[in-house]
Amino acid sequence: MFSNRNAKSSAFTLLEVMLAVCVLALVGVSVYRFVETTLTAVRLSTAAERERALGTAFVAYLRGQMLALPSARSGAITGEPHRFNDISSDELRWIARPGSGLLTRHATGEWVVTLTTKRLDNGEYELGLRRQDIEAKKSAGWLPLFRGVHGFEVRYYDQARAQWMEKWTNTESRPALIRVRLCRDPSPEAYEIVLPIPAKAQTTGSQPNTIEWNSLQQNSSLKATP
Repeated sequence: MFSNRNAKSSAFTLLEVMLAVCVLALVGVSVYRFVETTLTAVRLSTAAERERALGTAFVAYLRGQMLALPSARSGAITGEPHRFNDISSDELRWIARPGSGLLTRHATGEWVVTLTTKRLDNGEYELGLRRQDIEAKKSAGWLPLFRGVHGFEVRYYDQARAQWMEKWTNTESRPALIRVRLCRDPSPEAYEIVLPIPAKAQTTGSQPNTIEWNSLQQNSSLKATP
């Protein structure tokens, strides 16, 4: 008799069971929210790191191409402004040789490379390269770089006029600098790149370029502007 009474007194009441279930539920919700917050932070950090790596690679590629322009080639760099649906979609063209300039090793001769944007079927814009063989005269092929572009603007610094130009069509001279502004969704900031352009090789008796190469290299930069 006494043993049955002790067993009954040591059992859990319904209230105690409900409180235990509530505590377990609160602990489970807290753990879930902690894990969810951690995963979100990791995902955002990974996305930000990927964006930085993409921007760094893009700047390195463009800087390398500008520094590798043929020294005595006429029309080695040109460009024109365009706008579609009130979005800047400029074109920057240059002469490139096979290799990193074309992002391929299996090519010969000289190619015209155009950096610009292209509107996709879903309304999104992507930045890419149009590559055309100068000798073959074939249609330009499109090489996509990355999507989510909401504006691509190029300006050219004319040393003679001491001002930025929205286009460059003079095939006998080159701008001293180019300024590239790239907007990407959903970031409200535009990334601005200022790169030096090596002057065309001067013939005997011509006027030398007054901008020094070392100072041009120091002006090369990447920054975010609102």
